[in-house]
Amino acid sequence: MLPALSASPRSGVLTGWGNAWLAGLVGLDDVITQVHRALGGESAPHTLGDEPLVLGLGALRTAGAQRLRLILPAPGDVAGLPGPAEVNRDAITAGEAVLVVGPTPPLLLVPSVVVHGPALEGRLESVHWRVLPAARVPPPGAGLRAAEHDLSDAIRTTTAALVHLDIASARPEVLALLRDRGEEEPGPGLGPGHPSAAHALLARAERLSTLLDLAARDDGAAVTAHEIARRSAALRSLSAAVRRAYEAAYDAFDPSCATVPPPH
Repeated sequence: MLPALSASPRSGVLTGWGNAWLAGLVGLDDVITQVHRALGGESAPHTLGDEPLVLGLGALRTAGAQRLRLILPAPGDVAGLPGPAEVNRDAITAGEAVLVVGPTPPLLLVPSVVVHGPALEGRLESVHWRVLPAARVPPPGAGLRAAEHDLSDAIRTTTAALVHLDIASARPEVLALLRDRGEEEPGPGLGPGHPSAAHALLARAERLSTLLDLAARDDGAAVTAHEIARRSAALRSLSAAVRRAYEAAYDAFDPSCATVPPPH
């Protein structure tokens, strides 16, 4: 069975709205509001370093933060990670991180999640981003156009594999999600300052992340070891393309694309 994709909005929403704040497009209160909204409410506390999130973000700006970059690593795929090895390992374990560009040395924010209360009583999650010194600032990814091309290729490959292997699958919703309609709206992670192409790419990636979560629950109609291996390989390829699409969408931040006035 394929592991579920770990492309949550936790580090994404902090990156998207944090960049808008660093560029003066939104206020710090807007960042905090969007983080709470994306993570399920204002009751759960979130921290950055040893401080509440609002103070931790202020400390990052004081330290010289200029830009944030979302990184979604996976075992065997360390592209975008800044080192050293122990910092990379922590980020891979978390499945997500935020690179802070500007301070010397650069910093990596690695989240951990604490769950509060039972699910039946409105369980809440609080996120605690550790601030770790990084070794370098890796070069940026290939960009929106390359990520969109890779995602389209992965969609075609995965569709062909699932049509062949999942023809009798009890999960027709998996194939339905592969129909690339493109009309969905993305979630709240992209703040002001992202081009329309980034919003469109993120919408596709979020829909396909849902597909991967569904597909990870079983082996579909694949019954032999060979069929299961082929299905898993196709889904892993799609998962990698989805992660790169998330990263490219958030890294496409450009203040000139903002359509809202800066806060007073």
